[in-house]
Amino acid sequence: MQPASAPEREAIVYFRDHDDAHYERLSGKPPVDEELVNSLVAKRSLLRAQRRYDEADVVKAAVVAMGVTIVDMRGREAWYVTPRHSRYVDDQPEISPAEATKKPWRDLGPRGHDYSRTGGGAKGKAGQVSLGKIDDLLAARLMAKLRANFELADAKRDELESLGVIVCDETKQWRADGLPFESTLAAAKEAAAAADEYVRGPGDGDADAPDLDTSLIMSLLTARLTAKRRRDFARADAITATMRAEHSVVVDDRRKAWRVVRLYGEYHRVGGKVGKAEPKIGALLTKLTACRQPWWSEEPGAAEAEADSILSELAAMGVQVDERSKTWKRPRRTNEEMAAAKAAGPQSRSSDMANVERQGSVS
Repeated sequence: MQPASAPEREAIVYFRDHDDAHYERLSGKPPVDEELVNSLVAKRSLLRAQRRYDEADVVKAAVVAMGVTIVDMRGREAWYVTPRHSRYVDDQPEISPAEATKKPWRDLGPRGHDYSRTGGGAKGKAGQVSLGKIDDLLAARLMAKLRANFELADAKRDELESLGVIVCDETKQWRADGLPFESTLAAAKEAAAAADEYVRGPGDGDADAPDLDTSLIMSLLTARLTAKRRRDFARADAITATMRAEHSVVVDDRRKAWRVVRLYGEYHRVGGKVGKAEPKIGALLTKLTACRQPWWSEEPGAAEAEADSILSELAAMGVQVDERSKTWKRPRRTNEEMAAAKAAGPQSRSSDMANVERQGSVS
């Protein structure tokens, strides 16, 4: 929910990129469902205007999964399925002098990249892969990075690593001998030492995970810190999401601690215990998570209305929900506050809900 002090912005209209459909046909790709993409992109734009960025990211992920790229550059908002740099028919496209000076068109040598090989002979899967295949992946990854398509660059890096090829961007080198780069090894050692400083704190999900593999959590924590030291924040965020979704573990970097929480949908509790009301609160939060998903309702506005109704009911129970951190709490209320809430009845729900919307980050 957006803060009450931040008025809703006007949603930006996105159009399909000029000539994208034409080059889609030339490439022989199956036609994208343009009506569906326009609908999803418009929904994402509306969520961004309402500052509901987490929900907007969920919609964007669905669009990206369809092979669609969204451009958010101000004044040039658009979407497309055919990369702009590939839109030519002849082998040698005409490039203007101004375009030729841009990074993606710079001369990267006959291999299409400026990475050099180091280390010993190829081992494992890498020994069965041609140098041409590796060059193609390195070139594709570099081109994606130069065009700021970091999702594609990460995908190409993962593909290289699945083949046993390790890349070091710091030294512009790659190797396939099964050994890590010194800088990577040093970063991993530093991350492992830093991970050892994190301690497990008590969590309300401890009883639900009596056989939790602590060593697995520490390895994930080490991998997350390694990614952050390499400034690979996308991978660090992915590991954080995995720890939360698969192991119900949340990390507090400020306190250097981690704990197991009880998840209700996407939400976990902070603050003191709640008591008998928690099962009902949990059911409402689980339902709130479900109605945030794109598939919840085909009727426009139905999901938003359902979410507002759930938040209103939670607010009437004294529950404060933080949409950004996906946390909830129920501060202890005085007898006077309980009596006032009961006397006000349903009329107090709208004001209580406004208080929920004004919530900042919950520590």
